[in-house]
Amino acid sequence: MASRFRRLLLGRPRDRRRWLVVGGYSGLGVHALLSVQKLFPKAFDNVLFASVAVIDAATMKGVEEVDRLRDQTEADLRKYVALAHRLGLASDYRLAIGTEVVDEGEKLAREMAHEFPRAILFLGNLVFQTESWFNRLLHNDTAYRLQRRLQFAGLNAMVLPVRVLGD
Repeated sequence: MASRFRRLLLGRPRDRRRWLVVGGYSGLGVHALLSVQKLFPKAFDNVLFASVAVIDAATMKGVEEVDRLRDQTEADLRKYVALAHRLGLASDYRLAIGTEVVDEGEKLAREMAHEFPRAILFLGNLVFQTESWFNRLLHNDTAYRLQRRLQFAGLNAMVLPVRVLGD
């Protein structure tokens, strides 16, 4: 049943599709989805959202906190899927949980590549009009680090800039 649903929803595994790596439901992920639509009109009619829920000191307090993190991440991914459906795109999501986003993201991407070998992975990266040390500290090069690993593994990965205007 699950493979039949996947075929109906996302087509054949050899079809071209895009994966979009997203965090919580926010403007960054929505902008990245719309940017791909604008950059590659009619090139893709489906999208597979991927997210890594990061276990940190706050979520290490107990199983309940990890379950809450998983539930919140899944709820955010379902919002992205609903948005894609409103845009007329077939959509689904994949989720990983771990302590390091790049390591878990690489594992998740490899699993998805096995399932959908011709997909292209898109990642978003904030680009500030006026950059400060604070922005560099908070918004590191996670997307570029993951892109480098995936490309070295032979997977297609593209980083989309998301411009942040103003101060």
